[in-house]
Amino acid sequence: MEVREVTPRIRALVTRPPFYIGPLPPNVYLVADGDEGALIDSGFSDDDSVESRLEYLKGLPGLRIRYIVLTHHHFDHSSGAYRLQEATGAEVVLHPQEEQFLRDWRSEAPQDVDVPEGQEEWARRVEQFRRDAARVSAARYLSDGETLQVGGLTIQAVHTPGHTMGSLCLYLREEGALFTGDTVLGLGTVAVSPPPYGDMALYLASLERLKGLGAAVMLPGHGPPVQDVNRKLQELIDHRHEREAQVLQLLGQGRNTVRQLLGYIYPELDRRIVPMARRQILAHLHKLQAEGRVRRSQEGDEERWTLA
Repeated sequence: MEVREVTPRIRALVTRPPFYIGPLPPNVYLVADGDEGALIDSGFSDDDSVESRLEYLKGLPGLRIRYIVLTHHHFDHSSGAYRLQEATGAEVVLHPQEEQFLRDWRSEAPQDVDVPEGQEEWARRVEQFRRDAARVSAARYLSDGETLQVGGLTIQAVHTPGHTMGSLCLYLREEGALFTGDTVLGLGTVAVSPPPYGDMALYLASLERLKGLGAAVMLPGHGPPVQDVNRKLQELIDHRHEREAQVLQLLGQGRNTVRQLLGYIYPELDRRIVPMARRQILAHLHKLQAEGRVRRSQEGDEERWTLA
């Protein structure tokens, strides 16, 4: 595990499990002041990820982990929480809208998670992580504007729906630090699914809201810290508007199925992330439909989208 000191009171605990296929492993943050601490997200529930973090915490004598705060329900951020909770006695905290999604991990609900073809080991892991995430028991909920005290520090919840409906950012005002979960990544853009799992219009509104907080640094759920906060937020907003304009242009040219749009927008996409790209396009289409700018119809097994 790599430990990165962000400030004397914030450390990133980063583990890259050997099975992880993404470019940026999940970040777990330790916020500590005096003899009290909190973990922001839990990471995966595999032995290497959990045990390396517990071993590190054991090397901080006298520190009591009061909270494990989950930014959202996706299992790369939540599945390790129940094991860390059992080991530390910490309270698991999350936004109330995420509770049902955690419960859904117990079922065969499709969820917004993809298993690429040929990734059998990852498929097995996904099933285990689903079960482990479903074991998370929230001790309390944290809604927009509510706070947690950790020593002399105040962690304020900022509800930022979009990536998921109950996504939280967490503002540590004393450090000027905003923990963004998957609302903002350190590199690249964020996956946004269509309803009921995500919402593109809400995501854009959340980014606009974050611009007004005055944070000095964003600490994302994946990737390095973001120092130029408002520039990054505006880049993400601009990217979504550009993609939306591209979708509208292609619809006007008669490319009116998700399959056709996918081929033009992402012509050389790695097949492992095609399902994610398909959801991105659907998220834009659902936003445009809600705004009355496109219409949806059904032809056989395929949806067709046309300009309104």
